[in-house]
Amino acid sequence: MAKEDKNKSILNSLHGAVDSVKTSVQNVKLPDIKVPEIKVPGQVKEMFQKKSCKTEQDHSDEPMEIKAISTRNAIKIIYYLMAADGEIFHSEEEKFDAIGAEFDPDFAENKEKIVNECKSQMEQVIDPEDYYDVLQDGVEHALSSSVQTEDTFITPKLLIWDLLTVAYSDESYDETERRLLKYIVRKLNVNKAVFLEMESSILTLMDLEKELSWIKTTDRPYLTIETMVNEIADRKNVIFESVKDLISL
Repeated sequence: MAKEDKNKSILNSLHGAVDSVKTSVQNVKLPDIKVPEIKVPGQVKEMFQKKSCKTEQDHSDEPMEIKAISTRNAIKIIYYLMAADGEIFHSEEEKFDAIGAEFDPDFAENKEKIVNECKSQMEQVIDPEDYYDVLQDGVEHALSSSVQTEDTFITPKLLIWDLLTVAYSDESYDETERRLLKYIVRKLNVNKAVFLEMESSILTLMDLEKELSWIKTTDRPYLTIETMVNEIADRKNVIFESVKDLISL
């Protein structure tokens, strides 16, 4: 899995200006009569000022796009997803450990503290029906409080792919897991088509793994089995390359 560098977007605001015009008359003797001063209509000026203020306000209300997530917070989000169906399976924990070790060289030392922080958040549940909301709150906090460092971060699409691999590691994609994952996709502003393509890819990989396991149990000639195994391996490689392209877009 590759890591990508952070990109930042800058929003610029436009300000308008209105110049006043003055005229004068020389060498003309006028009666002592007050001539009303001619100005740019105040209503027009106020309209521009209000529009400018509104534009600035609109920009300030726009949510900040998340370009990268700190590895520590990404690991927390993975843990919340594993817990979404109410039970963390051994296969999920193995995947969690593998991804955590890949993200963080000191994961073995940091794991206990990270998990305890997640469990502390999950203890906020008051009634059973609050469980999903508490998990979602934990994910939201992990995303909003994420502080990227130069060498330890993960990009949104890579995180989505890793979450999918964890969700499918127990060969069961629970409805609550998918609901939480879709929430993360929206928060990270990952394109819907990219997410659905990733889902399709992981499903195909799961089917190929099942097919591979079945082939190895058959009594077909060795060469036949070897040929079929190689074909499956090639198909898996094509899918992985396609996923890499999706992540790097």
